[in-house]
Amino acid sequence: MKIAAVLSMLHEPQGRPDSATRRFRGEAPLAWTLYRLGRSRGIAESVVICWEDQADAVRPIVDEMKARCLPPWPRCPLPHLDGVSAARRWADGWRGGLLETCEFDRGFHGPRTKEILAESEADAVMLIDPSAGLVDPDLIDALIEHAEAHPEVDLCFSQAAPGLSGVLLRKPLVEQLAAGGSHPGTLLAYRPDLPMRDPISAPSCAPVATGLARTPHRFTLDCERQIDRIAGATVHLNGQLIRTEAEQLLRLLDATPAACALPRELVLELTVRRVSRPIFSPVSHAKIERADLTLEIAKTVFEEMAAADDARIVLAGIGDPVLHPEFSAIVRCAHEAGIAAIAVESDLLGLDPEQIERLADLPLDVVSVNLPAISAKTYQTIMGMDGLKQAMDAVARLIHRRQSGARGAPLIVPTFVKAAENLAEMEAWYDRWLRCLGCAVIAGPGDFAGQVPDVSLAQMEPPRRRGCLRIERRLTVLCDGQVVSCEQDFLARAALGRIGRNSIEGIWTAGMAALRRDHAGGRWQRQALCRACKDWHRP
Repeated sequence: MKIAAVLSMLHEPQGRPDSATRRFRGEAPLAWTLYRLGRSRGIAESVVICWEDQADAVRPIVDEMKARCLPPWPRCPLPHLDGVSAARRWADGWRGGLLETCEFDRGFHGPRTKEILAESEADAVMLIDPSAGLVDPDLIDALIEHAEAHPEVDLCFSQAAPGLSGVLLRKPLVEQLAAGGSHPGTLLAYRPDLPMRDPISAPSCAPVATGLARTPHRFTLDCERQIDRIAGATVHLNGQLIRTEAEQLLRLLDATPAACALPRELVLELTVRRVSRPIFSPVSHAKIERADLTLEIAKTVFEEMAAADDARIVLAGIGDPVLHPEFSAIVRCAHEAGIAAIAVESDLLGLDPEQIERLADLPLDVVSVNLPAISAKTYQTIMGMDGLKQAMDAVARLIHRRQSGARGAPLIVPTFVKAAENLAEMEAWYDRWLRCLGCAVIAGPGDFAGQVPDVSLAQMEPPRRRGCLRIERRLTVLCDGQVVSCEQDFLARAALGRIGRNSIEGIWTAGMAALRRDHAGGRWQRQALCRACKDWHRP
């Protein structure tokens, strides 16, 4: 086979550092990617796809690396690609994202990829993230050999962690995806109308070392957090990193503790007001009185968090954020501060049509909608009110507004909180929303460390307790400005500080140090809420 490597930068936003302008050890991640790809025996040529505003930074790199750049387009909206980009901002593993996306879907554009196939007279393309500066040429060649051994398979992939390998698409599949305006990850996802076994057990999946498949690490150089982590782990490999293979890189990252000044994700509560009274929510079981978040507090949070170029803000908490009178202003404030990934969790109740349409026009990646039922009766049982029709009408209006604006975001994500009262509707609910929107999430209810009644169907935590995953990546700010280690502490019984008095960086590094030491040493019993928590295993 003749194979062209395709490195698409179409998902990288304007006005921010990208694969051609960031620096890792003095070179752009794109340069590292092309150099390491050049060591592959099976890649005939490498082609970069970019926008016009990226071209000036890209051309010197592709010229030096003897690659090629497609004639760039002026930047324009591409709704499907924009939706995929939004989905991948909220995913960390190589698959399992919203819209049935995988890591290799980032930047994929069928017509431009088809154009490369024609110009290169290639039989297949290898999709490579332009920020995959540590891509392993041996893994790439092994994937090509696997594809050659299975000529009947049009898509070949591996479970290697993001940034280490790629995905191979044969010409017929690229043409099919280009015609349908789709992305390759859909072929690896659950589809209600096309039952199949898990693709990782099919001939399309090339084997890799178990450690490379199961590691939680990413190896992309797509943000400063990643660049700092990988640079610290490989600082001693002067002159050798360019040839270091994937398993050695994995050992180095495993041996290097993460030391981040800011959380990757911050949950920001805007209000404790809520129209519904879900059986799984603290608002149904406790009297909670806090003033709404002020715009000043929100601005302080966003200004601090924007220092992390991969920060994610979730507008959530025990109330419904969209009921805040300055909700739109708060979202725009986050966007203007430089936060690229913003999501909101809502019931979509108590809103007029104009508010719904404004919600669709905001710079949000995700609108997660609590819709834990198919029937009105079950909805009332779970949510404490007859509101299914109102919520469904709001979702329909959101979809219409987004489509009329030819936008791919915000993604509208129905969420089903599973309990005994709605279990009979769960499977039909899931399949219905996957067909409709390509997004649907099933979540388990929590008891907030024993502070509310447990309505879960079964205990889901593993039999052996380990340290909490959330305290390494997520922080919560309540609407009165108090900062807590996680959403479990909705009464701020173990508050770590307050916005305006304490910095987020200080709380995240010093304020949570004792908590992290206790979890690392298996001493979570010292923390009252941690001792009773059943959600310690959740990401």
